[in-house]
Amino acid sequence: METPRSEQFDDIYFAVENGLEESRYVFLAQNNLPDAWMSRSRFTIAETGFGTGLNFLCAWSLFEETAPANHHLTYISFEKFPLTSADILKYLGHWSGEFGGRLEQLAALYPLRVGGWHRLAVSPRVTLILIFDDVNRAIPELDAAVDCWFLDGHAPAKNPDMWSDILFQSMGRLSRRGARFATFTAAGFVRRGIAAAGFQVSKARGYGRKRDMSVGVFMGDGLGDVRPAPPDAVAVIGGGIAGASLVAALTQRGATVDLYDERGLASGASGNIRGLFNPRISAQRDAEADFYSSGFAYSYRMFHELARGGLDIGFEDCGALHFVTDEQKAQRYARFVENWGWPADDASLVSRDEARTISGVPVRQDALYLPHSGMVSPVLVVPVLAQSARQIYKERVERIERSGEGWLVNGRSYSHVVLASAHDVTRFPEAAFLPLQKVRGQVSIVDTPLGLSALQTNLCYGGYASHPFGGKMVVGSTFQHWLDTPDLRDEDHHYVLEKLAECVEGVSIDAVNVTGGRVGFRCAAKDRRPVVGALDTEKGLYISAAHGSHGLVSAPVAAEYIAAQIYGDILPAPRSVITLLAPDRFKAKS
Repeated sequence: METPRSEQFDDIYFAVENGLEESRYVFLAQNNLPDAWMSRSRFTIAETGFGTGLNFLCAWSLFEETAPANHHLTYISFEKFPLTSADILKYLGHWSGEFGGRLEQLAALYPLRVGGWHRLAVSPRVTLILIFDDVNRAIPELDAAVDCWFLDGHAPAKNPDMWSDILFQSMGRLSRRGARFATFTAAGFVRRGIAAAGFQVSKARGYGRKRDMSVGVFMGDGLGDVRPAPPDAVAVIGGGIAGASLVAALTQRGATVDLYDERGLASGASGNIRGLFNPRISAQRDAEADFYSSGFAYSYRMFHELARGGLDIGFEDCGALHFVTDEQKAQRYARFVENWGWPADDASLVSRDEARTISGVPVRQDALYLPHSGMVSPVLVVPVLAQSARQIYKERVERIERSGEGWLVNGRSYSHVVLASAHDVTRFPEAAFLPLQKVRGQVSIVDTPLGLSALQTNLCYGGYASHPFGGKMVVGSTFQHWLDTPDLRDEDHHYVLEKLAECVEGVSIDAVNVTGGRVGFRCAAKDRRPVVGALDTEKGLYISAAHGSHGLVSAPVAAEYIAAQIYGDILPAPRSVITLLAPDRFKAKS
C-alpha cells in the first residue's frame, strides 16, 4: 500500500504499518476518550489537519460504540489542502473493516473541495464541520465551546505557519474549563505557546519509536454550556426554496414545523421548471465569498443526494461556462480563480476553443468553467424539501402575534417563527425596516434550436441558457426592478434570445420556437445580499429572505444557519458571514 504524503509539506500523513494504532493512542487515549464524553450530552472535538480523515473516523467509531444513545458529537476540522474522496478511500481502504461502513459513508458525503465551511450530518449522532481554509484565517471566525483538541497538522519543521500564536490563543478562547489537547509533537515553541493560552502542558510517552509527545488540560475559566430550550413547534411563512429549505433543516434536527403559503408551494420565483445553480462570483475572498462558496458546495451535495436517492428533481451535473464578455469580467474571473481557494478541477479559465470543446457548440468567447455547476427543477425540489412539514397550510398570514413566550400564527401556537416569504416579509411590522425590492424576471422556454442540440453545459453570459432537457431549453432572464407586471412580454422573449445569439454563433432568433415562459419576482436587498438570521432572538423570530437570483445556492445553507441558531448548535459559518447576512445591518445604518 502507498504511504500517503503531502505534496505541499513533503511529509507523510501517517505510517502505513501503524497509522491506525498511532491515531488511537495519540488522539483518543491521550485525550481520555471515551471517558471524557460519557458525562457530556454534547461533546465537541476540534482538529487541525483533517488529512485523510483517519482521526475523525477513529473518534466517530469510538463515540457511537461507547457514548450513551442520547449524546451527540460535533467534530470541527480545519484543512487548507483537502484530499479528494478517492484519495481518502485509497489511503484508508485497507482499514475499512475497522470502521463499520463509516469510511464509505464519509466518502459519499465528502464535499466539493472548494474553500468554505461544510457541515455534514454523517449520522444522527455525529456532525462533522469541515473547514477548508487556512486555520489562521478561519479559527478566529469560529464560535464553539471545545472539549478536546486534536493538533495533527504536519510537523512544525515542515509546516511552521500552522503552529501559530493565532492557533494557540484561539484554543484558549474556545476551550471549556478542563478541555484537553494532545499532539504528536514535543517542540518547545508549541508547548510554550499552548501553555501561554492557559493550558497545563506536560510530556507523555510518544507512540512507537517517538520518545515524547505533548498533552495538556485547560486551566482557564473556560466557556459554559448554555443552550436554548429546543423549539416546541416552528412556523415557517413562505413556500419557496427559502421556506422549504428551513423545513428540511429544522425537521432533520427533530423540530415540528408547519409551513404557510397562501398560494401553495413554489408559487413564486421558485416555480420555474429549471433553475441554474452557481455561486455569486466575485474577485475577493471575503465574507461574501465564504458564504457563496460554502452554499454552492452545500446545494451541490444536497441535490446530488436527492437525485441519487431516486427523486426526480431535474438534477443535471452538467457544468457551466461563464463567458468573458468584457474586461471587467476578465479581471473578476481571473481573481476569483486566484483568490477563492478552489482546486483547478472545480474552477478554471478556458480559451474560446476549449470552451467550444467543453460545450459542444461554437461559443464566441473565453470563459470561466465550473464543472460542478448544474441545474435542477425548483418546482420539483421545493415539495421534496418541504415534505417533512407536519402541515402545509394554504392560508394567508395577516399578522403574527406574541402569546406568552411564543407566537400565534392564524390561531396556532409556536415557540419560533421564521419569515421566508421574499419581499412579502415587509408586511410584518417586525421586518418593515428592511430595504427590500421586487425584481421581475422573465424566462423563455424554447424548443432546442438545431444549433444548440449538441450543447453539453449551461451557458452564462449576463443571461443564461440551460443544458437541453426533453427537447427544451430555458433561456433567461430579465432583471427588471422597475416592472411589476406578471404577464409575459414578447419584447422580453426577444431580449433574452438576442443575448443568447450574441454568445453562440449560428443561432438565429427568428428560427427559435418559443413554447412558453414564466414571470417570477425575485426579492433583493439594497446591498444585494441575503437577509438571514434573528429579527429578535429572545422572542424566537427569524428571517430568510432576499436571496435574489442565487436562491438555489444561498437559501439551503442559510436554512442551516438559522436551524443552528434556534437549536444553539455550533454555527457552520464564520462570524463575519453571520454578521454580513444579519438583518440588523440595516438597523445600524438607519
